[in-house]
Amino acid sequence: MIDVSVIIASVESGRSIRRCIASVREALDQWDAEVIVVDASGDTSADIAERELGSAQVLRCTRGTLAPQLWAVGIARSKGRVIALTTGHFVVEPTWVASLAAALKEGQVGVAGRIDLARETSVTDWAVFYLRYSEFLNEPEEARRGVPGIPADNAAYDGEAIRRFVKTSDGGFWEVEFHRQLRAAGGSLAVVPGATARYGRSFPFSTIARHRFHHGRHSGAWRVSLGERSPAMIAVATPLVPLALALRVWRRVRLMPSHRGRFLRALPVFLPLATSWAIGEAVGAIGGAPASRRSSMAPA
Repeated sequence: MIDVSVIIASVESGRSIRRCIASVREALDQWDAEVIVVDASGDTSADIAERELGSAQVLRCTRGTLAPQLWAVGIARSKGRVIALTTGHFVVEPTWVASLAAALKEGQVGVAGRIDLARETSVTDWAVFYLRYSEFLNEPEEARRGVPGIPADNAAYDGEAIRRFVKTSDGGFWEVEFHRQLRAAGGSLAVVPGATARYGRSFPFSTIARHRFHHGRHSGAWRVSLGERSPAMIAVATPLVPLALALRVWRRVRLMPSHRGRFLRALPVFLPLATSWAIGEAVGAIGGAPASRRSSMAPA
């Protein structure tokens, strides 16, 4: 068994995957490690990754496969005591692996770092960033242990724990579900300094809108299955969800001048993406999640 496996989920990452891989390699200096890219793109992402890593470390999956499903393919293939996850749109800092692994060694089962926005980004990238990652903008001065959730896009986990979960899950690595199981079993999550990942050039709008819909659909079906909400409650709340999400982000960024301005400029894109999520959640609550696509996730 090796020290660390880094699984990079890649969806339309052609503009950023080379820099992502380079930053991960720098962070893995001095570690016995493997890097696995699991790609479901329509662009040249997989070709670029193969030139950087070799074809054996790049798994090609059906276009349209979601990031949690791509991570699951890589996790099942991994050999590391620690499994770190990210996507092809991120660049990590040199201390990324060391900071995450140190927290796991201290007894955490899952640990994450701060997520920031890279400079060379578009309004669409800003909208995606604020919709998904605004909760993790602030760098902690010291480790915050016992947090309820962490972003899998910039996280590391105990390898055996995460592989066990993936083996029993038909739908991929959905971190919210894993975190709930982990906490129920007495495990702990943390956010630590020194492990920042910066979100760079990412999806075309049509791609991220489609993915937000399918992520929302999974969430809606899962929440109903747990009895957290009824299908009717989720459906009735659908028109309010985009505004509620926008208000939540505004409360986080309103005292941060650079982020406040970018968020306001991104609102015309943010709200349609939030609406895609809300509609997907209602569809999932009423009709259930789509059938597992595990058969289509096998490497090509």
